[in-house]
This record gives sequence, C-alpha cells and structure tokens, in this order.
Amino acid sequence: MYVNPTGANPSGAVISTERKRQIYEIAQSYDLLILEDDPYYFLHFLEEDPVTFLSLDTDCRVLRFDSFSKVLSSGLRVGFVTGPSQMVRALELSLQASVLHAPSLSQVLVDAVLRSWGVEGLHEHAKKVRALYRRRRDLMVAAAQKHLAGIYMNIYVLTKTLI
Repeated sequence: MYVNPTGANPSGAVISTERKRQIYEIAQSYDLLILEDDPYYFLHFLEEDPVTFLSLDTDCRVLRFDSFSKVLSSGLRVGFVTGPSQMVRALELSLQASVLHAPSLSQVLVDAVLRSWGVEGLHEHAKKVRALYRRRRDLMVAAAQKHLAGIYMNIYVLTKTLI
C-alpha cells in the first residue's frame, strides 16, 4: 500500500494518527506492506510532528521514505529509507542493479551539512523552512480571499467536496 501521509496536494492535509492506525490495521488484515512516502514530513503546519506509520509498525511491514530535497534544496534529490533491515537490504540490492546511487555531489553536500548542523540543526532549519511556507500559504489564502471572493469560496468548497 503506497501512502503519502503529509502535505497531500492540493489541500496540504495530514493523515490523522487515528486514521493511520486504521490503515495499519487494514494492512495487517490483508498482510500488506506500507510504503510511507513522506517527503513533506518536515514541512507540515501542525503544532507537533505527525506520528509516522513506521512508529506504529509492530509487524515489520513499513518502509518509510524521506527526502532532503524539500528541506535543504530541491536540486539535491537525496533521500533515505528506514524500515526492517531485511526489506531495506532487499531494496538496496534492487537499487544497486538499477539506479546505482544518487549523484555523488549531492550526497557529499548533504553529508557535509548534516555533519555541520547535527540532528538539532536540521530540525531548527526545518522549522525555519516550515515558517517560510506557512507565511507564503497565508499570503496566498489572503490574496485569494481578497481578489477572488465568490470564486475562491466556490473552488474551496468544490475541492473539499472532491477530497
């Protein structure tokens, strides 16, 4: 089961913890793997970080994919996978036969930044990026409300109805 739990387009919605538990139970019932693709995890607008499917995993059925491209720089295209070691190893072998690896320069840059900042520095940077995106979102919503009054609300209602 492929799931993108944080920042889903177009609404920016985050799957609630309760809904994640329900989805995890469905995966257990049908013996499914969950591929948790979460490139926007560090860019959510919640007060607390969302609970991940990986943190709920008791049966070794979740592979979690994160990306530095949304937080550090879109051109880096470097991410990482977390999950049960046997599944990660199988994925690694598959990638070695197909993609080989991410660009070396991008990997070196991410490594240097992470060594310099540490985990706390990365989280502080993510907070700043999150604040920037929150401000941009708020400005766009205000502009839409001001300049698209009736049209904006109709689009908003239509979008919410379709989701």
